[in-house]
Amino acid sequence: ERQSPRRITWAPSSARPGVASEGAMVKLLFSGIYTQPSGGGDPILLTSSSQLSSFGYFQRGSMLEMCTFFGRQFSKAAQPGTRSSIKHEDYLCHVYSTPHGVNALTFSDHEYPARVAFGYLAQLVDDFIKAAGAQIPAQPSEGCMNAAFKARHDEMLLKFQDPAEADQLTSIMRQLDETKLILHETIETAIERGQKLDTLIEKSNELSGSSKMFYRTARKQNQCCKLM
Repeated sequence: ERQSPRRITWAPSSARPGVASEGAMVKLLFSGIYTQPSGGGDPILLTSSSQLSSFGYFQRGSMLEMCTFFGRQFSKAAQPGTRSSIKHEDYLCHVYSTPHGVNALTFSDHEYPARVAFGYLAQLVDDFIKAAGAQIPAQPSEGCMNAAFKARHDEMLLKFQDPAEADQLTSIMRQLDETKLILHETIETAIERGQKLDTLIEKSNELSGSSKMFYRTARKQNQCCKLM
């Protein structure tokens, strides 16, 4: 069944924080901080946060798996010291490969300013390094930094739904201007060379059967998850 448009309004201050209702669109759906790959291994997702309330209840688990999966692929292919944006239909994934040994990324709608998205990622990494950088284990495991940083991560993702937060990021923006920016018009140009998207998804052990079915169904309807 086709879902209604993914539009929400953040609840007023008198309501519980983070609760959404009908109205304006969520701008940032997911963000994550991954280790930079070494020795050909896959990046490890250290911490993540998501705002998927604009999707149907039964779609959210699949959407979270897809964001995590594609985030890992984009992080693996990211060139050190660069910023890159991967475009698909009405959404983009912005990836910031930092000098701190981690990659940060976020999925946003096409209206969210890329400059602000990268400012958010730079601020996210800066806060992460200050709060939890020294605690990253030599052999990190998936989600191992959520205990130390997830509360702050959730707070920032919610806060930056408003692009006006860019007003507080002038110095960080100047630092970002020194990094190379790459724009990928399709997902397949952003993942490892020679990889086909459908094949990558079918071979993935990370995605559940329901997520793979969700992807195939959406692709058949020419929606392609609207994000993936």
